Amino acid sequence: MSFFENLKLVCGWDILVLVILIGATAWFFVRRYQLNKEKKELQNRLSKK
Repeated sequence: MSFFENLKLVCGWDILVLVILIGATAWFFVRRYQLNKEKKELQNRLSKK
């Protein structure tokens, strides 16, 4: 296996890991937004009673 074939294989894995990392980060922020929204809603419900 030459240097360029090895580099091509590594870059393929790097792209896959980058896509997974971006997806996980996006999921984290979406989930965080949803939980904060739900938290505010519950606090509003408690303050009205």
